[in-house]
Amino acid sequence: MLRFLIKFLLLVIVLGAITLLTAQWKLEKDIRSFADVISPYADFRYESARIGMSGEVKISSISLYIDSLSSTVEIGEIIFQAGNLFDLAFFESDIRQNKLPQKAHIFISNVLIPFTPALMNVFESDANPTTIDILDAAYCGDIDHLGMNEFEAMGYDYLAFSSKDFYMLDKYSGSAILNGHAEIEEFLNISYQINIAGVLNWVQSVQDNALGVTSEVVAPRLSLFDLRIKDAGFFEKKAQYCAKQQQVTVDEYYQGHVNKVSELFSEAGMTLSDSLKSGYTHLIKPQSTFHWFLQPEEEFNWHKIADYKLDEVIDKTGLKVSVNNQPVEEFVENWSSQKFANIAEIELLKLAQKDPEKSSRYNIITVTYSFQPVSVRQAGQYIDYRAKLLRDDNTLYEGRLNKVSAKTIWISVREKSGEVIIPVDRVRVKRLEVYKKDPEPQIQ
Repeated sequence: MLRFLIKFLLLVIVLGAITLLTAQWKLEKDIRSFADVISPYADFRYESARIGMSGEVKISSISLYIDSLSSTVEIGEIIFQAGNLFDLAFFESDIRQNKLPQKAHIFISNVLIPFTPALMNVFESDANPTTIDILDAAYCGDIDHLGMNEFEAMGYDYLAFSSKDFYMLDKYSGSAILNGHAEIEEFLNISYQINIAGVLNWVQSVQDNALGVTSEVVAPRLSLFDLRIKDAGFFEKKAQYCAKQQQVTVDEYYQGHVNKVSELFSEAGMTLSDSLKSGYTHLIKPQSTFHWFLQPEEEFNWHKIADYKLDEVIDKTGLKVSVNNQPVEEFVENWSSQKFANIAEIELLKLAQKDPEKSSRYNIITVTYSFQPVSVRQAGQYIDYRAKLLRDDNTLYEGRLNKVSAKTIWISVREKSGEVIIPVDRVRVKRLEVYKKDPEPQIQ
């Protein structure tokens, strides 16, 4: 019996060694293949690559020279694991067959990307600045966005970061869970968690359809989003740069920036709450922390988010925001996504009038939304749209189209007691209007 156990143990050791050597050979072969594929564009080199018995892959001292950018990207180490050695062996084939691993993690340490002139040119764009760009550059001299040149002037001549990302498949709930943390040197530290529900059902439906079995493909949905950001030097650099452009002190910049942002919202027909202005004032200062949390209801339709009112978005997504652990209780009065987009348009018109020589740079297109009449027969095309429904007794309902049938239209109306779904017979609908994009954008 003892001899048998010894022989069995030796067999296990030999098979394990063969498996490990085979995996090591395949890893090096795959890396060489990857280097060959990208060789017309970049030179890929590394110092060592190995696989442990636990299935952990470690590649050390990586350099990637990109000829078109005259830049070398350096990576201290990449560590990847997706289960044990056996799981790793079938990882690629499982992914191709729409099979998801139970868990995986990837650690990337000491990434260094120098900002060469060629790389900076890649990130510069002639496209019109967005509202986010305009708000970010508010009270920061004569600019409409913060580009690579501005970042270089702030003192950034490279990007250095490390990250840890984890993935887990929860078979009991059918959800995929992603979380991770990244530290960007002298910029920001970011932590996140994302839960995606219905992943297993979606994968199963995709597999069934691939086999010719007809089944309804239900897309996965976001069930939780948790984002935490901590300043690690960016806001101080930005404040010093913008204060210099405005020829004011740093403290004067903070107040001036918040005032300008508030003014931009006001010009677009919106008002920042005192709670939001206070939170934003603290956010743009050194060492600030920001927390954004969402836990959307199952029926919330992200594709129609532009049609929701702000209080509906907050209610249906469970939105919670805090700065330095202090909650932001209220946000923006008279908010709409269209008004928010108009901030850029209004500011670009002012910039074009201020400097006519630069006006040709801005191609300004005004896109407007309004309530427009539609046929009752078309009601099914506008589920989840904001709508106004006038019944034949002149009762007006304003809310969202909930669902339709051959005889009935259901409209969801918000009342003091909560959301009420009202059925209306099709034959009793006198007029139906839905809130949608106007057909002819106005080009200026």
